[in-house]
Amino acid sequence: MTKLSHPTSGYNQLWRSDAYDSAASLGAIFANPRIHTGQGYRQASGAKRGCIGCGVQKKKADYSKNQWRKGPGNAKCSSCIQQKGNSNQLGQEMVPAVHDCIRPSDILWNTINDAITCDAEGCTKVSPTIRCECSAPVYYCSERCKHRHMLEHSEDCRSVEEFRYLTRGKDPNLNSGLCNADPSTLSQMRHYAMATMLSGSRTISKLLLQAEAIHQADGNWERAIATYKEILMIGGEDGENASPSEWRQVWMGMSRCFYELGDYERAIHSGSVVVDHMNRYFPLAHKYIALSHLASGNRELAIKTMKQAVLYEAHYSDETIQANKELLCKLMNEQEVEN
Repeated sequence: MTKLSHPTSGYNQLWRSDAYDSAASLGAIFANPRIHTGQGYRQASGAKRGCIGCGVQKKKADYSKNQWRKGPGNAKCSSCIQQKGNSNQLGQEMVPAVHDCIRPSDILWNTINDAITCDAEGCTKVSPTIRCECSAPVYYCSERCKHRHMLEHSEDCRSVEEFRYLTRGKDPNLNSGLCNADPSTLSQMRHYAMATMLSGSRTISKLLLQAEAIHQADGNWERAIATYKEILMIGGEDGENASPSEWRQVWMGMSRCFYELGDYERAIHSGSVVVDHMNRYFPLAHKYIALSHLASGNRELAIKTMKQAVLYEAHYSDETIQANKELLCKLMNEQEVEN
């Protein structure tokens, strides 16, 4: 790519990708940065932008003129606006006038961004207004913070479409612990885990199968916690004997177990280890933290946690996004009724 540093408009002026194809054409650009080589230009008709409603990258033709003028991070496609209008008409017929229910379609990222801060290091501003449209979304309060964080974020910046392709046909919850997986998956893993138990094998991967596919499926939460603790001992203090994925499954599994046993403080602690220190993007990483806050009587923190779940978790999984939005709607509607 090529770009210029403009004294008043920033360093990204006259930006072009694939602007040259040889040393000669690059030399021409160095000689005169404003030269037109005929390469690297994007046609306006092919421009794309992420919709704040559905989160999908769509062409300019999919937006109204007024919406497109709002710019990245603020535009809403015509389909989402139409869907909103239809749901409002249905709502007038079905919902009592005394209470307007919040629906999943109402949950847009820029309506719940008060639950997060800017991701640029050292910046603590709340309600960031710029989002990177990728499978591991990050949020910024300004273009300056975005540019400052760009190098750190680039390793995780993969398109949602790419991640959808990589995870196609897979249960997205497998990456967050088998206890959250589809029941049919658990049934298959149960048989394998039973065989490993009979063989006497005590490796971390096989202990995980025992803890999650057998104990949690049977509701024996105490036994599951004992197995997780055994994994922590085998893994070592620095976790050198286990992969990051295995550690994540251990702490997420413990969060669910403690929640089911009513030990909400430990459930919140175990889940926070994943969200704050491991990876906040995996399916259901926030769920049992939120439910534990709710069970402890702190609905505000439960709502804030589920807002973070919608903003961060598994944007390549429509099922996960929908489930998080539904739980958030439930919490917010219950709060509205109480008030």
